[in-house]
Amino acid sequence: MIQLLKLTVNDNFRFYLLPGQSRDRVSEQIALTRVVSHGYLETVGARPREGRFFEASDQKSQSPVVVVNESFANRNYPGRSPLGERLRFERLNEDGYWYTIVGVVQEIRDRGVAEDPRPAIYRVHEQADQTNDWPSGIVVRTAVEPASILSAVRHAIWSVDKNQPLARIRTMEDIVARQLSTPTQSTALLGAFAVLALLLASVGLYGVLSYAVMQRTNEIGVRMALGATSNGILLSFGKRGLTLTLAGLVIGLVLAAIASRLMTALLYGSRPDYIPTVTVVSLVLLTVAALACLVPARRSSRIDPVVALRNG
Repeated sequence: MIQLLKLTVNDNFRFYLLPGQSRDRVSEQIALTRVVSHGYLETVGARPREGRFFEASDQKSQSPVVVVNESFANRNYPGRSPLGERLRFERLNEDGYWYTIVGVVQEIRDRGVAEDPRPAIYRVHEQADQTNDWPSGIVVRTAVEPASILSAVRHAIWSVDKNQPLARIRTMEDIVARQLSTPTQSTALLGAFAVLALLLASVGLYGVLSYAVMQRTNEIGVRMALGATSNGILLSFGKRGLTLTLAGLVIGLVLAAIASRLMTALLYGSRPDYIPTVTVVSLVLLTVAALACLVPARRSSRIDPVVALRNG
């Protein structure tokens, strides 16, 4: 049983105070707080960095304990262990409890998949009597398909309180999928636009280079009349077309490198496969450029020089 479900974007911030600090420091120190049951951290698969998690002996007391995350420990106790240190939050006056840190847990993404970890404080429900936080959810860990145990979970809850309503039953996979649905859809849409852009670039490149070669049919006729060979004509026009294409690719690759960094920053989990993508796109455009130059040049080189000169 917990106050707020893991990975759900719900903010529950508290100012906190460390021993020896003045109240003036409070406005600079804020942490997420979570009220959990004794077995919650183990159930969600949390990993301890040091110390311990909550135990059955952690009951209502004037000397309650807390578990903090790595962000909290690194911020307030850099280079040393926070175990045994005390802090006060919620009630910062003399009536408030001093909580003792008994454990440090590795980062748990409480606020969502795409949210950066923040300093967090976990306390057990039995020792949260100085606040108005009430548990609002239950976490169940299972080795089988979650849907197969829903009925058993419902009966277990109703065996304790038959009037207890159950709502918003979700698996962690569902929560993660919902949070990533928008970035995933955005990535798919951008991918479709990228393919369309590559297609348009290929068509445009072919059209421009092909037209440029066809405009020089007269020149090809002159060269053929002066003794140029078909292979020489093809090689000459191929070099020119590929030179222009390579210049454009260099500019495009620089812009693509910049865009890939922006994509990584804007879309969670986006790790563009830059080198394979660049390789494929470059090969496609180079192939299109080569065809755009060689096909019309080959066609023009087969025309009788007299006909080419007359048409020119």
